[in-house]
This record gives sequence, structure tokens and C-alpha cells, in this order.
Amino acid sequence: MPQVEFIKTLGVEARLRQTVTEAVATLATVRRLAEISARASYLTIAWGNRLGTPSVKDKQSVLDDIDAQLSDLKVTPEERSVIVKPWVGMIRADFFFLYSRVVREFAALKASDLTAKIHATQSREATDASMAHSDLITPWSEQTNKFGAMERLETKSLSSVIDEYMPAEGGWLTDKELSAFQAFKGELVRLNDDCAKKGGYTAEAANYYDQYAERQNDKEKAKQLWEASR
Repeated sequence: MPQVEFIKTLGVEARLRQTVTEAVATLATVRRLAEISARASYLTIAWGNRLGTPSVKDKQSVLDDIDAQLSDLKVTPEERSVIVKPWVGMIRADFFFLYSRVVREFAALKASDLTAKIHATQSREATDASMAHSDLITPWSEQTNKFGAMERLETKSLSSVIDEYMPAEGGWLTDKELSAFQAFKGELVRLNDDCAKKGGYTAEAANYYDQYAERQNDKEKAKQLWEASR
């Protein structure tokens, strides 16, 4: 009888081991499927961000829920960094294009101001100032129209690409105007760095970016920078 009981015990242990092995294999499969699904979700939302709706805040909320699931499944930080890479890249692009739109709005404001001074004063000085501005901004506009921001952002930091985009000292922006844009750049770089650390939009960055969902706010930001540099 003891021998029979021993054999029965071995049989139970063997079945338990098989069950545990199958459970581990199933968990690994579920984890892998979750990883693939999460990667697809991040990629879809990253490219869907080009369409502008829903808000960045709402999109990030969905991704935060996915992150919680990945954490429950013990997905490693290294694996997660691969999953979130497209989203982090698009966030960097979002901030660059926000910056570039505000620069363009600022350029329009400056051109309008110079034209208004010509009409108001009818002076040679005002005309010369407008012509000088045109001579400086035209080559910059031609250069930045084929800037290739997305390609640059693949391998360079947001700060570096913004610096490459901006006119050099002595260009169509005055020193005070450049200083105002440096402060604006600092805001965006800080927000982007925080997002990169998280692997997605922080609450602060999402609220900041969503302010500019309507392009009218680009103009408002340009006006703020214009007034700050007077």
C-alpha cells in the first residue's frame, strides 16, 4: 500500500507540474499578445495624432490604461520603451510643429507691422526697413519650406532641431525677438523632456498642447511673443 500511495503521489505531482508549465506558457503567450497589442495601439494613436482629434489628454488616458495592463503583466521597462517609441517620437514632432507654426505667425505679424509703418509714415526709413526684412526672411523661408523636420527629429533632440530651424543672429529676428523665442523653446523642451521620461504626455504637457488644438491660439502665442519683445 505505501508503494501504491507513493505512485499516486508521483502522478499528482506530475500533473501539477504539467499544469504549472502550461499556465506559465499561457501567461507568456498572453504577455506577448498584450505586448503586440500595446505596440499596435501606440503606433495607431501616434499616427492618428496627426488628425487632431480626440484631445491629446484623452489619447494619453487610453495609453495610460494600456500601460497599467503592461505593468500587471510584468513587461520590462526595456520592452515598454520599444512599445512607446513611436508615441514619444510623435510628441517630439508635435512640439516642434507647434513651435514652427508660432514662428510663422510671428513672421506674419512682423511683416504686417512693417507694412503698417510704411502706410502710416510714408517714410523712406520705413520702406527701407521693410525691404531689409524681406531680403533676410526670403532665403530663410525658402530654406525652411524644405526643412525635413521629421527626418531630423528621428536622430536629433527637439532642442537641436529647433536651433537648426531658427534664423541665425543678425537674421530677420532681432536679438530681443530671438530671446523671446528662446524662452518659448525652453518651455517646449522642458515639457518634451518630461514626456520622454514618462514615455507619453504628462498631464501638464497634454493640457499645454491641447490649448493649441485650435490654430487661433498659435496666433495668440505669436502675439504674446511679439509684445514681450517690444
